[in-house]
Amino acid sequence: MPETHMSSVVQLLDDIRQRGQDHKDSLPQRDVRGEAFWSGIGFSLNGVNYIVPIDEIVELIPVPHTTKVPGTKSWHKGVANLRGVLLSLVDLQEYLGRSSSRSILKQRVLVIDQEGSYLGLVVDEIRGLHHFDEDEQVEADLTADAVLAPYIIGGFERDGELWRIFGIKELFESPEFHQVAV
Repeated sequence: MPETHMSSVVQLLDDIRQRGQDHKDSLPQRDVRGEAFWSGIGFSLNGVNYIVPIDEIVELIPVPHTTKVPGTKSWHKGVANLRGVLLSLVDLQEYLGRSSSRSILKQRVLVIDQEGSYLGLVVDEIRGLHHFDEDEQVEADLTADAVLAPYIIGGFERDGELWRIFGIKELFESPEFHQVAV
């Protein structure tokens, strides 16, 4: 494919992405029944359900091949090339002080755009897109364990299943998260 044609395709795709971002606030905030809802991507860690707001995730991908970065902590898995963009990968389980998931085939990466830099959080499993009504929101007993407490910012309960909202912003603001170097 000629380079000029490829650049025009890339420009078109970037334009479509930007228009989507510009108009995301005009999307309906209520479902077809007129009830408010909250949407997020569900994932699991150690068999516990978590959810992140859908607008904080750029995409979901399988765990890519990475190049290890010398002198970084074990939870920083390295960097990968994501369509020409550098993606830094963090194993969320290892960052939390646990051993990484044994089921590599189920692991996925939540790709987050952190002010122009891509960060990938490796999670045990993706549990799908979920929409919650306001009446499903819960406040009590959200902490699965003390290690995760600083990152849990709310939750929902549906059919006896608790979904804890994992705060990406809280993770990024954590001093430990920025200490990638050994």
